Amino acid sequence: MNPFWLAWSFLTVFPAPGQKTASAEDFVRSRIWYPAVGMALGAVWAAIAYALAQWNCPLGLAGVVLLAVPLICTGFLHFDGLLDSADALLAPRSPKRRMEILKDVHAGSFAIGVAGLWLLATSQILALGPSWQFLLALPVLSRAAFLAPIYLFPYARTTDPTSLSAASRALSWRWIIPGLFAAPAIWLFPLEAATVLVVQYLGARWAAGKLGGGITGDIYGALLCLSETAALAVHVLRK
Repeated sequence: MNPFWLAWSFLTVFPAPGQKTASAEDFVRSRIWYPAVGMALGAVWAAIAYALAQWNCPLGLAGVVLLAVPLICTGFLHFDGLLDSADALLAPRSPKRRMEILKDVHAGSFAIGVAGLWLLATSQILALGPSWQFLLALPVLSRAAFLAPIYLFPYARTTDPTSLSAASRALSWRWIIPGLFAAPAIWLFPLEAATVLVVQYLGARWAAGKLGGGITGDIYGALLCLSETAALAVHVLRK
């Protein structure tokens, strides 16, 4: 499957041509396109924010709508990771038991509490009116930044490291692609970009310590949710 369309179908609910079964190596190759997919998500987010501002939508309602847009467009993918991570990482359990909790589809008290706090905080921050330009840039920044914890921290579940390493090396010069998408966003919003990177790195480091040294896909989703909210807060406060 084409790497871009694989990233597109994985990170969004929008249809993609030529869908078929993908291997772990295919997913590795598709990662360089995550910021490009983020730009498409950001375009939707920014367009709706601009329209709400033009219609003088009440701030509280605008915050709820703007919160719903990325959740719906991503099929609640990253939000699900936030909930699973909360149950696993906040519970006083062993690393092995935490890994089991991450695979549990049921939401516990930690998940419900974190979900409520995150939804409330993020909707309130969005109600403060972040610029549509930043909403365009933020999904690019967050999806470029979590390429760092993906490669800095080992995957906590069993994989074939030889094949995945080979897939990463095969990308070679193509690693410039995420940089090209992220560079304008970093240039325009350097403080917010630094916030995203720091939150994701520190969060990944803390999670890896709880899980015995590695992280999982659920952790990636949690890092994205938390880093975007932190960057939104920095942005509206800076305004």
